[in-house]
Amino acid sequence: MERTRVILYAGKGGVGKTTIAAATAYRSAELGYRTTVLSTDAARFLVDSFSISFGNRPQLIAPNLMAQESSTPQILNTYWGTIQEWMADLSCVLDYYNNK
Repeated sequence: MERTRVILYAGKGGVGKTTIAAATAYRSAELGYRTTVLSTDAARFLVDSFSISFGNRPQLIAPNLMAQESSTPQILNTYWGTIQEWMADLSCVLDYYNNK
């Protein structure tokens, strides 16, 4: 079974979240992990990090590396059902490990 890891960077503006996310994604892809980096920042700085244009759908920008910049409302409208299913599955897994 393939394992999925989600890494979230959060914090106040201007502290380097996008830069660190781009560097982490690039290195993960270099190590051979299938990687997607997603930014929901309205400033759209992720494109600047890679000097490659991409949009609101995942796009291959390097071997093993997909990138996407989307607005939060657009993501929620498109993927809310999937997000709810994923979170419910994650909750079941966490319950299992917490009750073990």
